[in-house]
Amino acid sequence: MRRAGISGTVPADGADLYFERRGDGPPLLLIAGGGGDCGYYSALASLLASEYTVLSYDRRGNSRSPRRDRRAAMTIAEQSADAIAILRASGFGSARIFGNSGGATIALDLAAHYPEVTEAVVAHEPPVPKVLPDPGPALALFDEIDRVRAAEGWQAAFIMFQIETGGIPADRPEALTAVLDPAKVIPPGPLLDVMTRMSGNWEYMMTREVRPFIDYEPDLGRITANHVRIALARGAETRNDTAIRMSMVTAERLGAECAEFPGGHTAPAQVPGPFAAALRALLARL
Repeated sequence: MRRAGISGTVPADGADLYFERRGDGPPLLLIAGGGGDCGYYSALASLLASEYTVLSYDRRGNSRSPRRDRRAAMTIAEQSADAIAILRASGFGSARIFGNSGGATIALDLAAHYPEVTEAVVAHEPPVPKVLPDPGPALALFDEIDRVRAAEGWQAAFIMFQIETGGIPADRPEALTAVLDPAKVIPPGPLLDVMTRMSGNWEYMMTREVRPFIDYEPDLGRITANHVRIALARGAETRNDTAIRMSMVTAERLGAECAEFPGGHTAPAQVPGPFAAALRALLARL
């Protein structure tokens, strides 16, 4: 069975999308969240390539997928179109789809508007506060992040974002350094390469991506009507109560499973082995 990875570029409207392909078997598309770099999934993709054709890509505007007009606002509809472009360029009309964080939001949008491409969907901790019966506090937090960005710049807003939603303790400056200036704390190697690329995406994320993701409200009624095979997932070690509630409420409203996965919000990168096993099992159930 072929597992060696290949990479290439897919032309899209206003961007060229970098992608990677591993393995053989049924197609499985992995969609990255904030930072948008498919290197986030390298270890997970390699583990899953024994039974799937695993596709991953740098999302538009991030890393090796520059958009021609970086001033343009990001839209979820555009992100879904990009995911479909990756599938079609790889010779697939549909796939199992997994997304983490903002990637999970894109997966939900595909389930709502392009059910024909979604053989099954697993959405791991999508940041969709508008599904909550009381979204006000979560939205107010992002209003404050916007205020900090306007007053103090994107880096100050990014630090607040990581402390309030990313689980990085305020008293651990080395953790923030690893994200903002990784060469200072991470030794040379593949992890440093990925983190260095992603560190170049944070300004774009804070100025163009965060608010469209947070303001997006998935059409759960439409997903249900489409009869998409779908499940939500949340991390066993996720400490952000709002993130857990968003996954659980979305699953409840869809009448779907909300599976507990190993690790926290960034578990696909941090504990790829246990995460791959949990994802295989959930896809089998779907």
